[in-house]
Amino acid sequence: MNQAQPCGANGHWQLPEALPVYSATLQDWLVYPGSLTARLRQHCQQFSIQVLFEGYAEIAEHEAKAVACQGPYWVREVLLCCDGQAWVFARSVIPKSSLEGDAAAISRLANKPLGELLFTDKGQRQTLELCQIEQNSSIYQHAQTQQALWGRRSRFLLASAPLLVAEIFLPNSLAYQGEDGVAAS
Repeated sequence: MNQAQPCGANGHWQLPEALPVYSATLQDWLVYPGSLTARLRQHCQQFSIQVLFEGYAEIAEHEAKAVACQGPYWVREVLLCCDGQAWVFARSVIPKSSLEGDAAAISRLANKPLGELLFTDKGQRQTLELCQIEQNSSIYQHAQTQQALWGRRSRFLLASAPLLVAEIFLPNSLAYQGEDGVAAS
C-alpha cells in the first residue's frame, strides 16, 4: 500500500524522563538503546519491510527543529513487519545534504532497513525523545484501532550527516504486551 502523501509523526515529543509511561514493557521498548530492527528480528520468524512513502516532502516544524538542518527533506515511511503483521511504523526525515557522501546509501534502501546503516561504526544516536501520537494522526490507519500509540524519535548522525527517525509501535507489537503476553490496558 503506497501512500501518495506521508503520514507524519505528530505529537508532543519529550525527553524520556519527562514523560511517564504506563507499562514497564512499553518503557523497555521505547528506550531500548540498540537497533530496533535487530530486536524485532529476534522476536519473529520472518522480518519484512513495506515501503509506504519515499520521496521529497514537507515536514512538520517540530521535525525541522529536531533534525536541525535545512531542507529540502527526503522522507521515508515504512512498516516493520514480523511474521506478516505490522509492528512498527517508521518515519525517517533526511535533509538533502545528508544524502551525499558516505550517507548517500539512505536514498537507495528500497526494502532494506535503515537500522542496518545506522548501527554501524558510521552511525551515532544523538538524542532520544518519546511521544504518545496524536489521535488524529493518519498513522492510525495502520493500527486498525484507536488504542493509544507510543513512539520514540532519535536524531542520528550517519557519517556526520544528520537525520531523524521516528518509530511508532503499532498494536500488534510486543511493546504493548503485558508480562503474561496479553495486551496491556
